Amino acid sequence: MIHAGMTAIDLPETTRDSRREVTDEALLRQIAAGNDVAMQELVRRYQGPLYRFLTRFLGSSDDAEQAVLNVFVRVWQNAGRFEFRSQVSTWLYRIAFNIARDMHAARKARPQQESLPEEYALCDPLVGNAEDEAMRRIERAEQYRQLQEALGQLNEMDRLLLVLYYFEDSSYEEMQNISGLSYKVLKTRLSRARQRLRALLGQES
Repeated sequence: MIHAGMTAIDLPETTRDSRREVTDEALLRQIAAGNDVAMQELVRRYQGPLYRFLTRFLGSSDDAEQAVLNVFVRVWQNAGRFEFRSQVSTWLYRIAFNIARDMHAARKARPQQESLPEEYALCDPLVGNAEDEAMRRIERAEQYRQLQEALGQLNEMDRLLLVLYYFEDSSYEEMQNISGLSYKVLKTRLSRARQRLRALLGQES
């Protein structure tokens, strides 16, 4: 929905590829001008990746949903302050990390209920050999539980670096921009974080 006085950005509706011709930077400039059509397109592009990132960082799909909503609220409020010194996607992940860090601190004060992503759900209809499929799902759920438990024992920065490295396939430059660490410190911390994660997972097995 476009409010009075807003100018709609030219977003071709023929194919997904044509929509991608509008750059993230162009979308953000339109968002800064109050264009909610551009905001909808940015949400379409990034709500899935941000949700997956936040689920892995927070270990809770419910918290991840709320965090994603908060990310886009901040984007809408602060688009005009973005200085285009980094990629828009990097800025989004930085916002997501800050929100997740705040949520993680708040969660320590309340009981947690483990929440698995949809791909690990056990209630989907079984196909093929029902017993084998059920066992595979149980194993995946257990592996995910062990991974989230191990990540949860690490500090926030180590957890951020591991999620970006293993799950987001981020470059070192992107990891630097999101974490705020220098290249040398980043490589050292990432190496140590990987060692800690391997040790924690070894204890689980």
